[in-house]
Amino acid sequence: VVNFDGANVNVISCNKQNNQQWIWNTIDGTIRNKHSGQCLIQVPELEVWAGPLDDGSAAVVLLNRGNSSEPITVHWSDIGFPTKDSALVRDLWAHKVIGAFRGNYTSPPIDPHAVMMLKIRLFAIGKKNY
Repeated sequence: VVNFDGANVNVISCNKQNNQQWIWNTIDGTIRNKHSGQCLIQVPELEVWAGPLDDGSAAVVLLNRGNSSEPITVHWSDIGFPTKDSALVRDLWAHKVIGAFRGNYTSPPIDPHAVMMLKIRLFAIGKKNY
């Protein structure tokens, strides 16, 4: 995510990019995959934004638009990973591997109007996984 400014993001201009995989649905106010229609917003004011990286992992942003600290869960199915597989979760801003998780990851409480940025990669035995 480059120059992310929360509420000031112009969704219309983002949707005009040819490589955009997620689109804003003006009917129900959700963000959906333009191919499958899958929604990444789990509950009002808690959002999961994701996109693939060249190495097969996913960049994931957990965004709390609410007024209280809340944990946010990203399910592997949200980002196109098999739900029964384990994946390594890395906090990109803390530069720390959080751990390996199976099926989903639930963040610690995220402050109001704040984000957590992750790199999630399917766990491969015998390889450097970060």
